[in-house]
Amino acid sequence: MMKIHFLNVGHGDCTIVELPSGRIMMIDINNSKSLPEADEEALAESSGVSLYDFRYRRSQLVKGEFRSWEDYYKSLLVDPADYFKDNFSGKSLFRYIQTHPDMDHMSGLHRLFWQDKVTVENFWDVDHDKELEESGFDKSKYAYVDWLVYKCLRGGVGPDDTKQKVLNNLRGASAQYWADDNIEILSPTQELIDGCSVSGSYNDCSYVLKLTHAGRTVILPGDAESAAWKSILDNPGENAIKCDILKASHHGRESGYHEEAVEAMSPEVVICSVGKKPGTDASDEYKGHGAKVLSTRYNGTITVKIWDDGDVWVQNHKGENIHTID
Repeated sequence: MMKIHFLNVGHGDCTIVELPSGRIMMIDINNSKSLPEADEEALAESSGVSLYDFRYRRSQLVKGEFRSWEDYYKSLLVDPADYFKDNFSGKSLFRYIQTHPDMDHMSGLHRLFWQDKVTVENFWDVDHDKELEESGFDKSKYAYVDWLVYKCLRGGVGPDDTKQKVLNNLRGASAQYWADDNIEILSPTQELIDGCSVSGSYNDCSYVLKLTHAGRTVILPGDAESAAWKSILDNPGENAIKCDILKASHHGRESGYHEEAVEAMSPEVVICSVGKKPGTDASDEYKGHGAKVLSTRYNGTITVKIWDDGDVWVQNHKGENIHTID
């Protein structure tokens, strides 16, 4: 089967894919360094009670396993390096994909590759011109060393000076070893990357990836926004983006939601990787297309199992099925 782990990393992204070939792929990383403000609504929903009942029963939660409801919320977060060690001990990454160069998608690179010395054979990165200087770096949220490690990795230097193949792929690029894994690149194009260089915002140069197994399709769009979605739709063969599972672009914000693209994809399940629910949340818009919307802030780490017969199990952090596709 194909198994996809949507890690609960707070505000950020990290997705690990166990491919039917046996290869392991990671897309982005965020080490949950900054804990999002506890969200009563999220806590209530993840506890399976109404907000009113949750507030009434909060004292019971505090008396139980957790000292406070903030501790319970924090317990759902995972560090990708710990998660990788717990679930894939002794294994290497066949492929790491950096969807785009924003820190909430690469925080934790130093821990994973330099401290834990996880080896990686292939490093995918968009060929952008973004640079960050330490003097202007926001150290309250992120570690500058992660940016330095990123520059090493995209230059072909891995942990212990090991080398990995660096690939700057654009839409339509292909090679046998990723065609074997049924990966299709829907975006970016050079035009989108050039536009990001002009604007100084790099969301629209995100890799948008389509994964297929047993007739089921998953689309992983990084932080793609309107220009990227329009470019994909303007490409011949837009019907090819129909999918069963969609990871909501840009953490489920309205800026990542594109009505025509979502209509064309027609996902049955939309998964949001996000910490505190943003004021610009587009969950209702996704629901308007008939999609089941699930969030890591409510369910913890979400796993999707696509079996060889095409059945799909969507599970919460406890391993309980919260949605199935037959």
